[in-house]
Amino acid sequence: MAEDSGDMRRVPTPRRYFLLARQNAWDEGVAAVWRAKQEAQPGTALPESFPARAALAAAGYTTVEDLDGANESELSGAGLSTREARDVISAAKALLF
Repeated sequence: MAEDSGDMRRVPTPRRYFLLARQNAWDEGVAAVWRAKQEAQPGTALPESFPARAALAAAGYTTVEDLDGANESELSGAGLSTREARDVISAAKALLF
């Protein structure tokens, strides 16, 4: 379970909040509602050359805002290797700051 999902004050963007809620949904229908809310929010698409972009998209991370605040543990839980998670976090930091 993602640590930040229950308290929006700790989550940097609405888009990320909805992603975390989607990941923690108790069934597919509820997850679909959170996904629609997430995708309705504006965001900067991950560049084509972004590390592990396809794996991230499969796990619901399609924009820079989706990654804002993500950590290695979260990304590993989403199917990335430890190395991929580190590369993603480094690349995301470069885009966020």
